[in-house]
Amino acid sequence: MRLAFVSDIHGNLAALDAVIADMSHRKIQCVVNLGDSLSGPLLPLETADRLQHLPWLHVAGNHERQVLRLPIERQNLSDAYTSAQLNPLVKNWLTAHADPSDPRLHKAQIWPEQLGRDVALCHGSPRSDIEYLLETPEGESARLANVTEIEERLEGRLPEHITLLACGHSHVPRAVRLSSKLLIINPGSVGLPAYDDDHPYPFSKFHRIENGSPDARYAVVEKSGADWRCELISVPYNHESMALLADERGRPDWAHALRTGWMPRV
Repeated sequence: MRLAFVSDIHGNLAALDAVIADMSHRKIQCVVNLGDSLSGPLLPLETADRLQHLPWLHVAGNHERQVLRLPIERQNLSDAYTSAQLNPLVKNWLTAHADPSDPRLHKAQIWPEQLGRDVALCHGSPRSDIEYLLETPEGESARLANVTEIEERLEGRLPEHITLLACGHSHVPRAVRLSSKLLIINPGSVGLPAYDDDHPYPFSKFHRIENGSPDARYAVVEKSGADWRCELISVPYNHESMALLADERGRPDWAHALRTGWMPRV
């Protein structure tokens, strides 16, 4: 079984195309998209069109839920821009895998027929689509979560037979072996290598996520015997084309992140 995982495309079509091209020579059997596919000031409609024609599995992210559920006046800038671009056909496609009434949005999802019974998927953590699973905000950055923190976020929500859990949301590529039998992977973000967030956490009121490179990220995972092996992949692409779009849309924060992989300091 050779799987590819993508997450957090955020309407960055150029990055998505670069990842698709890179996958083409890797003999991938199934691709899973872990959510937050469209939201942002770039190309949400065009990205949706590309994704709809791919035979991928899709997990809903928090931004799919927010675009579908929240009134546009309550949406943030990225979601509101995206909502205004989407036509009914795209909204129906989103709803098909991101129905906000679906309880699976806040649970680890399992597709045994495509992935095998030992693989589970979520966007954030198995208990919330806005919770980091492998990171803990502390001060103005986010560190690797410790084992106790990760286990608390799993809260026994993972069946014992699961040996691979894939998550997204934090945009940080990681592979963590929680025990001898469980590998947790985050492929990182295809389309947005840095951002800041003022959502309050116990040890942080404001934090930045920064990967330090404009490259698109994804992961390839392969089962060898009883063990999973993960390759975290970084793909260069024409990020300047997307940064110019962000500039045109009045989003200099996105433009700086797309060009550098860092957030601007005021």
